[in-house]
Formats: sequence, C-alpha cells, structure tokens
Amino acid sequence: MVTAKYLDACAADPALRDVMASADLPEAFAEAWGKYLLPRPMFCDETAARRAAGDLAGLFRLLTSLPDRLFGGDVRAFCAALGMDERRIDIMTRFSGEPILYGRADLYREGSDFRLMEFNVGSELGGVDVSEINPALLATEPFRAFADDHGLTHVDTPAAIARQFVRATGKDAPVVATLEGVDGIGAYEALHRSFQDAMRRQGIDLVYGEVDQVQTRDGRLHLHGKPVDLVLRYYSANQIARDARNERPAGTVQRAHEDGRVVLWTPVSNGMFAYKSCLAMLSGCDLPPDDRALVDRVLPWTRALTPDLADRVRAERETVILKPIAGLSGRGIRAGWDHTDREWAETVTECLREPYIAQRRIVPDREPVLDPGTGESTDWSAVWGVFAFPDGYGGAFCRAVPDSGGSVVNLGTTGARVTSVLHH
Repeated sequence: MVTAKYLDACAADPALRDVMASADLPEAFAEAWGKYLLPRPMFCDETAARRAAGDLAGLFRLLTSLPDRLFGGDVRAFCAALGMDERRIDIMTRFSGEPILYGRADLYREGSDFRLMEFNVGSELGGVDVSEINPALLATEPFRAFADDHGLTHVDTPAAIARQFVRATGKDAPVVATLEGVDGIGAYEALHRSFQDAMRRQGIDLVYGEVDQVQTRDGRLHLHGKPVDLVLRYYSANQIARDARNERPAGTVQRAHEDGRVVLWTPVSNGMFAYKSCLAMLSGCDLPPDDRALVDRVLPWTRALTPDLADRVRAERETVILKPIAGLSGRGIRAGWDHTDREWAETVTECLREPYIAQRRIVPDREPVLDPGTGESTDWSAVWGVFAFPDGYGGAFCRAVPDSGGSVVNLGTTGARVTSVLHH
C-alpha cells in the first residue's frame, strides 16, 4: 500500500516528512491555502478514481433525466417536489439552460470504492486549484524520488478546466470572467486570485469580479475593461433570491448567453440538480436494472425526511444522518450517532419542520498522518472531492479532519486541512 510505504519513508527521512512545508508553492496559492495544508498528500488507485468519475457522469445523466422521467418535463413541478419556494422556482426556470456536467462530488472512500455524500453540479466549485500542490511537491528531491519509485502521477485540475473553456468558446486563449454575486468577492478574493494565477499558467486570461460590475460595450460583455468570452458563474439561484441586486445583472449575462455573445458556464438552472433532495428522489425511484446498479454502487440509501419515515429514522439513530436539502459547508447537518436516543428523537421532530433528507451513514477509511514535528501518527477522516467534466475525470483533492473531529468535514471545522491527490 502506497500510503504505508510513504509513512515508512517519512519516518526514515525528516526532509520527506516536512515536504509540504518546504515545497515552493505558488505565492497566490500559498496565501489562499497555506495555513490549511495537511502535512502529506493523499494517494489512490488511478483506475478507482477514473471509475468514480465515470459513475458520476452516469449519475449526472440520471439526475438531469428526473424532470422528464418523473414529471413529464414539468420543471416547475420538479423544483417544487425538491422543496423550492416559488421565488426560487421562478429563478430556476427563467435562468435556465442545457445542463453541463461540471461538478465536484464529495465522497468517502470505503476500501476500493467511493461512496457519495453530495454532488455539487453548479459552477461555483471550491478546490479547483488544490492540485497546484503536486508540481511543487514533485520539484522537491525527496518527494520526486518517492514518486518515481512508486510510479505516482496526478491530474492537473486547472488544465482540465482550461480544456473545457477552450472547447466551449472555440478559442485557444479565451478571456474568462469569474463572477460572484453582489458584495460576494470579499470573503473569497484570495481563492479567486489563486485560481486566476493557476489559469494563467494554462493560457487562460481570467478576471474576477461581481456580477453587477459587468458592462456591455459594442454588444460584448466586459469586466474591468476586458471583453469576455466565457462567464464562470459563482453567483447562485439562492443569492439571486436573497438579494434583488443580483437579478438584473444576472439577467444581462443570461441574455448575452442566449444571444450567443458569451458562454455562460454553467446555467443557473444547473443548481437544481445539486439539491440533496434530488439525490433522495433518485435513490427512491424506479430505474432500469443497469441504472439502479449504478445508483446503488455510488449513492447510499437516501430519502426525504417525512412523518412516515420519522419512526424508522429514530430507530436507526446509529446509522442515519440528516441534512438540509440545500445546506452548504455542513450547516444544519445532524448525525444520529452523535446524539442520545432522547436527543435524536427531539432532533428528528425539529428537522421535520424544514426540508431535510435522511441518508445512510458512510464509515470512511481512516487516513494516517504523521506529525512532522513529533513523528507521531494519528488517524484522520477525509472527504475526497472528485471533479467530473464533459470530457471525463478532472482530478481530485481531499479535505480532512482528525478522526475525533466530528461528522462534518469542511474548512470551518476545527483542525480541518486540505491536500492534493496523487495516483498509483
């Protein structure tokens, strides 16, 4: 096993053990991510990673078929069944477009298999530049030697993304505008700057800003004085619904896309397929045998939390987790195994008041990590972020917490870290 061999090599060589801290990372990347880095990268079998990405492509095909499969093509009825209010339904249907597979799945690894927790299929994806760690590691002598000995490779996610934009625009060096919602750039500017730096190394001129900063000149959209070929959308339907200042400029982008004056990557309506209730709908519906096998292979048992299901969820506390249908960053998640029976009964009653899903617990493999200072090994829980694009696998990264860190793995969690993935 490569991980065990890497830990043995780190125990024997302090320079390898401390390689993450000593690697010459790009300056913008180090500013955005440096304080969050795990001391080591993760390793996985390349065939397994590519198989997981293939399964995600199949899952996306099934998710996007649900309006036709279950609602006769009535998108409004589909959105209502997902739990959207009328305002969000209006936005999803007005800011619509052909679904594009541009997603990051959050998966747990169980042995040689990956199991899905959620599937982010809007264009507002995080972690798109974390693979920038790998060239920096491979430029160090101790890690390069280990990688050569074990045949390690990696997929460059910014390069995979650049291919999508070149194909979508038909231009070798398109200008891409990454747009947040109004007043949305401040909290994420370091991340945008890092991604901008990574994309420039791929020949993509990326500018970032907020959707209301876009101007129309001579029929073209411009951002910060540059004519834009493709808009990478980071504003969401929820932002448009919450803050009316987003609606008009988002409409300007939408019309430019419909008129063929810019490529919008991806349509706002892609977000309907990221609702966790969409997974519950897919998990419970009738499918042809091959499609059912795909869903069961990737997705744990997932259902909408209803009064009829509540007794079962209470009884199976140790194996069930509850999630809000549209929550972000782990907000609102309730894990049965973190509660007493009495607390869980009260939690289930409380969650019935809002749209929630119930999902079977996934018990992930533990990932041992050496502390560079002490040399001691501790177990961590890792979420694998696997990217799936129209032309296939787009690489992966991991978010991890110490094994006692709780049920949610995100960078807001105490002790949470991020790292890159290499393949063997």
